[in-house]
Amino acid sequence: MSDDNFISPVLKIEIFILRTFFTAQYFIMILVFSATMNVKTEAGGNSPNIINSSTSFIYLKQWQITKDTSPTKPLPNYPDSQWKRVDLLSDESQYSEANWILKTTIFVEDSLSEKDVFGLFPFAFITAYEIYWDGEIIAQNGVRGLNKEEEKAGLFTFNVVLPHRIITPGNHTIMMRISSYHNYSPLTFLNGEVVVGNYDFVKKAMFKKGYLAFFISGILLIAFLLNLFLFFTRHRKTEHLLFSLFCLFVILDFLISQAPLIIDFSTTWLHFEYYFYQTNSVLFTILFPVFLIYTFALPKRLVSIILAVVAVIYLLFTDYQNVFSVLSITVLILGSVISIWTLILKREGSIVIFIGLILSWVAYYFNFAFEGLATVMVICSSFLIAQQFATKEKAEKEAQLKSTRLEIELLKKNINPHFVLNTLTSIIVWLRKDSDSAIKLIESLAEEFRIINQVSALKQIPVKQEIELCEAHLKIMSYRKGADFKMETHNIVEQERIPPMIFHTLVENGLTHGYETKTSGIFTLIRTRETDYTQFILRNDGDFNSDDGNKSSGFGIRYISSRLQESYPERWKFSSNKIAGGWETIIQIRDK
Repeated sequence: MSDDNFISPVLKIEIFILRTFFTAQYFIMILVFSATMNVKTEAGGNSPNIINSSTSFIYLKQWQITKDTSPTKPLPNYPDSQWKRVDLLSDESQYSEANWILKTTIFVEDSLSEKDVFGLFPFAFITAYEIYWDGEIIAQNGVRGLNKEEEKAGLFTFNVVLPHRIITPGNHTIMMRISSYHNYSPLTFLNGEVVVGNYDFVKKAMFKKGYLAFFISGILLIAFLLNLFLFFTRHRKTEHLLFSLFCLFVILDFLISQAPLIIDFSTTWLHFEYYFYQTNSVLFTILFPVFLIYTFALPKRLVSIILAVVAVIYLLFTDYQNVFSVLSITVLILGSVISIWTLILKREGSIVIFIGLILSWVAYYFNFAFEGLATVMVICSSFLIAQQFATKEKAEKEAQLKSTRLEIELLKKNINPHFVLNTLTSIIVWLRKDSDSAIKLIESLAEEFRIINQVSALKQIPVKQEIELCEAHLKIMSYRKGADFKMETHNIVEQERIPPMIFHTLVENGLTHGYETKTSGIFTLIRTRETDYTQFILRNDGDFNSDDGNKSSGFGIRYISSRLQESYPERWKFSSNKIAGGWETIIQIRDK
């Protein structure tokens, strides 16, 4: 089969994959744009603020805003004409550093039981503020000021219990008097939300979310440490590093979100969270599909396409309000496209990832986005790595068993009666002819058998010992055939380790097929070092015809291939060809 016939189907598959990928990007853009519009539309909800004795919680809506023109005086009573409806879709730059007042109304439908305790929970309000209920101040977080120096930011985690005396049936006005001078990100106080609800219910919900976050973080920590360990102990495979980083970023995301429940941070912590989540969301979106590309051995050129797609989506289709929603659906789509490819290519473990992505879509649909998405992906990916690890271990054991069987056969081959009888006959001839040469032949035979006995059961031996074995065999064959066979070496690192008897086998094959009519020969072993692999080249000057390549591809070559696979699984190449003036064999061993 020609090279063109072999490569052409591979290229066709890669072209098909790349075309499918670019087509998928078109639909990704449409879906992302739709998600963006949906998120922005939902931001303008106008549901009324109503609570009663059975209310768990509500988010306060219908806020109005005005500039606080007398921030050092008691709460003023501004006329309705000065209040403006808060519009999150408008340019928020007009609400930058200054003093402001927010207000909304809430309707209490019935009298609350003395047993029911209601609270007010501000979330993500930056800097300092005071809270008023019907004009009466009920809480203060931080110290309002007229500038950055005077203002003292309040606590990030802050809430207040509402006294029963103020939660009477009817309409009530809630106001927040705010100073906003500590601004380090695009976020403003308008990104905050206020929850009113049953105090115990809201507190329990917050802590349940915290427990879940720490529980999932513990699971991810195990996966992170395991893959980091595998990266450093199993040839530094990129997929293990990618997956450990993926787990690490998810853990950090959880810890950053829950840190204010443990440590008192100021409200300006939100600025740090903003930049962290922006970065983390982008890395999260990139790492998972790239991890799949490396795990399933897809074309590496897809990595640059992933980077470009995520960059375009992040820059053109996200803002600080929807970045997580948009990038979540992006990583789901990218992962699904890659998963479908792997199913088509019938890659091992592709079904596991495909099922995991289906579950992730379900989690996203039920608004369990990050926790569900991250957890399902990590569990399924961990299962995939474990499955591949088990498969690889099984293959290595099978290769080891095969090497053991071949080792026994090789010993039988080297110490077979025919070889021994011919050598003994040569010894008798030399005893009659030249006793000193006979003694040297016996010594060479003993040396070869001694080395074979030492190394045959080992997985690897120093190159120096392998060369000594080859030289002992060449001496024996020189005496047997009355010839002069030698071995030369270049750039050899004597203590470098290789599987035993691979060069010895090649030398024996060369003598058998290339020196039937020659009385002298030179075997040359050369070591070369490239950026990411080591190469051994063994040449000889034997006489070979076109059929000798097939003759030499029998038991000995199977033994060499098995030994290389045992020591360097999927990291070696072996080629053997006739060259001008002899034969050349090349063994290439990649670093990882």
